[in-house]
Amino acid sequence: MKLLVPTNWDPDLILPLSKLEADVQLYGVLPTSMIGSGGSGPDNVRMVENQAEEYIEQAHSAGLKFDYLLNAPSMGNMEWDENTHQELLMHLDWISSVGADSVTVTIPYLVELIKRQFPHLKIRVSTIAHVNSVARAKSVESLGADSITLDINVNRDFTLLKAIRKAVSCELTVLMNNLCLYQCPYEYYHHDGLGHASQSYNSLSGYYVDYCVIRCSLDRLCDISQIIKCRWVRPEDIHVYEEIGMDMFKISGRSMSAERILQAATAYSSRHYQGNLYDILNIITPKIGFINSALPGVQNNVIEPPPKFYIDNQALEGFMDFFGKQDCLSGCSQCNYCQRIANKVIQFDRNEVDEYIAVLNASLDKLSSSRMFKVKAGVKKHLH
Repeated sequence: MKLLVPTNWDPDLILPLSKLEADVQLYGVLPTSMIGSGGSGPDNVRMVENQAEEYIEQAHSAGLKFDYLLNAPSMGNMEWDENTHQELLMHLDWISSVGADSVTVTIPYLVELIKRQFPHLKIRVSTIAHVNSVARAKSVESLGADSITLDINVNRDFTLLKAIRKAVSCELTVLMNNLCLYQCPYEYYHHDGLGHASQSYNSLSGYYVDYCVIRCSLDRLCDISQIIKCRWVRPEDIHVYEEIGMDMFKISGRSMSAERILQAATAYSSRHYQGNLYDILNIITPKIGFINSALPGVQNNVIEPPPKFYIDNQALEGFMDFFGKQDCLSGCSQCNYCQRIANKVIQFDRNEVDEYIAVLNASLDKLSSSRMFKVKAGVKKHLH
């Protein structure tokens, strides 16, 4: 099994991961970078380039490959500015010089640029590129992609997965433990916001508001069936994807602790997890502040972690069989399968959930009313 595992730059991850019964490849990125990334990373990480180089060397010494993230969905057209473009090439040269084995990108132009000027780097196209059809998969491969991490929304569309596998020869990767909403309406905005906030030339110095996580957390808590609808994959069901011909399995969660990363990696490499499936899913806590919270004197306003759920993993045995015949994209509103499963396998404290819903609603109220921005009286009249 090929397993793609996140790093939060904790050196204590390297040795245990090297001992797993899997071909493990790490992936990560510095808190801020030239191109940025489309996901949230660890808090309070003070990594700089020379430290990243040492970390990658340690990973290689332990037999692990390293994938460097360049997967922000947009550079705000800065790639066309002559000076910034020169910085871009220097950044890619640094990634090459520190021994990264591959890079993950979202922007199609970067696929072609890297393929031409840095041909020794393998190119993985990010799930953020939303490769969710045969046509997109073929187009991305034709640009030069060596690997594609498929759109997580297609994880349970087995007819489509088989068709994509038949249509392309490049490596295909499945994202396993993400708790994003199915067909999330905030997804594009979220990745775009995080991408810009993690770019070194960001005009707000990385400041951002995690509106999308606040909103999607609220949606899940108000409708518990959304937890089941999320396109995670149980460790026990990896064989379903291997039989289709999927090549690699990716664990999300660069912001997770080393303990939780190892817990998830161990579960997926062993194809088994006894207990609470929620423990190995990537749970993101909403916050307001700077994407690089290691900046001196900067403090983030972190909303309290969401209440914990218990998802009985053993009770989900056979759960995936239903999706072999169900068209979720068109039939979700006429189906209550996920609700029935949620009622069966999920346990939670109703009072804790209701209290957290109130916290999230209060945060959204501050945002939608503009009270967070301390808009002066009378300003709104002049905005109309």
